[in-house]
Amino acid sequence: MTENQATHPRRTLGDYVTIKGSMPFSSMVIPTTTKTLKIDPYFLTLIGAHQFTAMEHEDPYSHLDTFYKLVGAMGFILGEVENVYMHLFPFSLAGKAKKWFKSLPNQSLTSREDVEEKFLQRFFPISRYIKAKSEISMFRQGAEENANC
Repeated sequence: MTENQATHPRRTLGDYVTIKGSMPFSSMVIPTTTKTLKIDPYFLTLIGAHQFTAMEHEDPYSHLDTFYKLVGAMGFILGEVENVYMHLFPFSLAGKAKKWFKSLPNQSLTSREDVEEKFLQRFFPISRYIKAKSEISMFRQGAEENANC
C-alpha cells in the first residue's frame, strides 16, 4: 500500500455525487430573518387556487399581479413581504411552470425582482411581445363585420 492510499480512503463514484450535510435544494435563496414567519394555511390554499401552469392561454403578467395582491392581503409589514414572496412563489406554480422552476440552478434566484425577471423572460419572452404588437398593428375589420357593433 502506498502512502497516498493510506491517507485517503477509497471512494466510489457514488460518494462523489452524494451531498453530505444540509443543503437547500431550491432555485430560490430565501432571505434570512430573525423573525419566524407565520403563514396562515388559508393563504397557501388561496395561492394554490391561483397557480400558473404555463398553458398558452395564461398570462404571466396577470399571474404576477394576482400573486402580488394575494401576498399584499396577508398583512405582513413591508420588510417581511420579500421573504413571504420568496417562500410562497413556488406554491403559485404548477405543471410546466413548476418543472421550469425546478430546472433552474440551485440557489440562483436571489430576490423578488430576479424571480420576476426570469419568470417573465421564460413565459412572456420579447418574441411574444413583438408578435402581439404586430397583430394589434395589423388588425383589420373583416368585410362581413358590422362597424356599428
